[in-house]
Amino acid sequence: MKNHENASPVLEVQGLKQYFRVSRTYTVKAVEDVSFKIYPGETYGLVGESGSGKSTIGRSVIRLYEPTDGKITFAGKDISGKISKADNKTLRTQMQMIFQDPMASLNPRKKVEDILGEGLDIHHMYANRAERKAKIQAILAKVGLAPEHAARYPHQFSGGQRQRVGIARAMIMNPKLIIADECISALDVSIQAQVVNLMKDIQEETGSAYLFIAHDLSMVKYISDRIGVLHLGHLLETGTTEEIFSNPIHPYTRSLLSAIPSPNPIVEKTRISENYDYRTSGLDYTKGTDHLISGSHYVKCTDEELERFLKH
Repeated sequence: MKNHENASPVLEVQGLKQYFRVSRTYTVKAVEDVSFKIYPGETYGLVGESGSGKSTIGRSVIRLYEPTDGKITFAGKDISGKISKADNKTLRTQMQMIFQDPMASLNPRKKVEDILGEGLDIHHMYANRAERKAKIQAILAKVGLAPEHAARYPHQFSGGQRQRVGIARAMIMNPKLIIADECISALDVSIQAQVVNLMKDIQEETGSAYLFIAHDLSMVKYISDRIGVLHLGHLLETGTTEEIFSNPIHPYTRSLLSAIPSPNPIVEKTRISENYDYRTSGLDYTKGTDHLISGSHYVKCTDEELERFLKH
């Protein structure tokens, strides 16, 4: 866990709501009153089941979606409302995203050098063509690709190599924050480890912060400094990785952790998964408030629910 006593957060999300109107009578409330902070050089893991609103939060933060309500502060600037041209340039250069499907997010008609150089071209981040080429070659080397890969098209790479191109595209802008939206879920397990280790190495070198969105809890435990647990658009519990894994308070968090398979066959044979169903749990997420358990460990629930959780 990194020390953030004197640091100001690179990203602060307060009361974020993201609604999608489907028809005149029906609106999907994808994200409901979510708040968290990410500090420089830190990895904040956002976990939850499919459909819980993880990717929606990432897309709202980077302003691919217009937030319905709430405040998003990035690098000390409010980016939740109408953004000025200068603030938009700051956002587009200093916040980047690595998408889930590398094949879908890379233009199949462009060579890698043009995919990586697109951001540099738009924001005029080089003095001449030689400097542009040097920056592209340097970032390819950093993600473990060869110089000759610059002349290839996305379909000529494997899945792991394509994801490295996606990471390189995000890193070439030298951003303060990278949103990694399930960027390893489409890869083989052995390749996942390579990509995550690469991301950790780059983070140590550059000091970038990560919002790491995933549903693989073991990978989140490995890469994250702090974790937020999301369910039905509500952030139920947040704390350091150690706090969440060693002392889960909310029954949904406990059910997620109990589902992690163990590599030890003896332990796995006796492992019991906890079942959690919101409809029959008797909990109401809309009435919960944040309770501080210890350190930076918060649980969203009512006073009565907290008492019940702690007795369990």
